[in-house]
Amino acid sequence: MGIVNFKYGLASQGVPLYGSGQDISGSTYFVDNNSGSDSNDGLTWESAFKTLAYATTISNLDIARGSDRWARRNTIYYCADTETADLVAFPNKCDVIGVGSYDANTKPGITGNHVPVNAGNYGTRFINIWFKAPADASPIVTLASTSSGIQFIGCTFSATATTTHAIQATASPFLKVIGCRFEGATVTAAISILAGESGGTEILNNYFTDGAAVGILLNASTTSSWGSFIAHNIIKSATLTINDASGLYHVVDNDLISLATVTGYETPAEALVCNAALASRNHLTAANVNFDYPISDTTT
Repeated sequence: MGIVNFKYGLASQGVPLYGSGQDISGSTYFVDNNSGSDSNDGLTWESAFKTLAYATTISNLDIARGSDRWARRNTIYYCADTETADLVAFPNKCDVIGVGSYDANTKPGITGNHVPVNAGNYGTRFINIWFKAPADASPIVTLASTSSGIQFIGCTFSATATTTHAIQATASPFLKVIGCRFEGATVTAAISILAGESGGTEILNNYFTDGAAVGILLNASTTSSWGSFIAHNIIKSATLTINDASGLYHVVDNDLISLATVTGYETPAEALVCNAALASRNHLTAANVNFDYPISDTTT
């Protein structure tokens, strides 16, 4: 079949990859939640593991086994209808790539609250995965300072009525959320960046569809030693689309829809809070007005 185009990279022999394939330099594992078994070796679809958690354990052991693996990236191909699991570790230096067909959906589902606590968890990339929330008052994904460089690419996050956040990150720098879809009105915010180092974060080209209380929320004590960006998103929110209390993020080219009534163009605090000096070309539609922010400076 050869190499063909794929929205977030390429596909080789019908299996999507991220990037040119040069990223994938380590070991490859397969997970089929319907027909696999964690007593298999996980090295082919015919001998696939059953659970993503077990594949994560094996991949992490492989990455840690010696200097010939320390700078490699592993790959886990993941096929499921909807697996129910709370991940307490992410696969270090690994791409988790969703493949197959889950009913009418082209990405596998996993339902749970995922709180990776493995120390030195670097650079996990989740690609084409559907993260579903259980019926509890928790985030779907909670990241702490033990994690750095976590990426979600082309994923879907589905909240229930009690889900607090889709993603909550505390002092977890180099987070990338790219081309994802956020569904369901999360109670606090779809994405919250809490206190601590968040440098290098990029929230790009995402859809926030169901009017969360806040779309993207940044704590006043958030720091960013390296440039961070919220750009090219479509965000629908009941109140604030973006609330950057830190004033440190670049907010560029976003289409913002708020159900709130805005009382000022210069500081539309009911619908958008960010540092105007780091903002450009954002279009805001509120309950009563629509305009570009920052507004054009007409002085001469």
